[in-house]
Amino acid sequence: ALVGLSLMVGGAEGVEVCRVADLALVTQTGEFFLAAGFLIMGVSTTVFVMLAFKAHPDKRQFFFCACFITVTGCFTYYAMLSGQAWLITPNCRQLFYARYLDSAVSIPLAFLAMGMVAGVEKTLIAAVMGGGLMLVFAGFMSAITGGFIKWLWFSMGLVVLIPLLLALLVGFKHSADRRHPSIPDLYSKLSWLIVAALALSPVVFLFSTGLSQWSPNFEILVYALLDMASKVAFGFVMLLSHEAMDNAAGIPLYAEPMAKEREAVSYGTQPMRPVSRPVEAYI
Repeated sequence: ALVGLSLMVGGAEGVEVCRVADLALVTQTGEFFLAAGFLIMGVSTTVFVMLAFKAHPDKRQFFFCACFITVTGCFTYYAMLSGQAWLITPNCRQLFYARYLDSAVSIPLAFLAMGMVAGVEKTLIAAVMGGGLMLVFAGFMSAITGGFIKWLWFSMGLVVLIPLLLALLVGFKHSADRRHPSIPDLYSKLSWLIVAALALSPVVFLFSTGLSQWSPNFEILVYALLDMASKVAFGFVMLLSHEAMDNAAGIPLYAEPMAKEREAVSYGTQPMRPVSRPVEAYI
């Protein structure tokens, strides 16, 4: 059948019709990747929530960021797995616009968490979060349009991306370097996870939605790997760095219980000097 899907591409290009045989759709292989992403995001969210209940109240702001990032990803993967929140692009390709809704939440939250870790002033954090929203908007508009308009939106997204990467690698890092010695090391790990995901996303877009060189299944796989790094690994690295989190939140360290000192004295040895440990060590 030649009856396809009519799409409004833009005033200059009019209406484009996709034949059913030409549609690039997600198959069972892609659904498997979506199911795996849904399970990983769900389990990670559960772990983050459990850790949040045990964390010091002053640190829960970081846990909230990690939880909302992964729970939004969990909802997004479930929506894509259930066949919702998608459309057909002008190049006859299935596009899950739920992914852009997810990015509009997760990218600003990741910037917020990194800004709090680095101790960046609120105005700069707000500016970077706003830039993240602009990046997502430009990417979405590029995905649903065609012709030169598509690549104009893509170029505008790159223009927004470059200063965002500079802010994370220079501005935020400079602020983190002035804090407790444990914080720069943590920030370096977090920043490279986010920077790598942001820098590779345009490449994935170019070969998938842009030029249709990759199948929708392979596109889902690559995006899932980027999500695992920028959402799941990001959350675990941040939340399990107890010393850096304590210092970022301004929590005083606790001395070693005196029981060990009394035990050392009972065996005729020198008393042990109290050692600073994070509050999670006693939970």
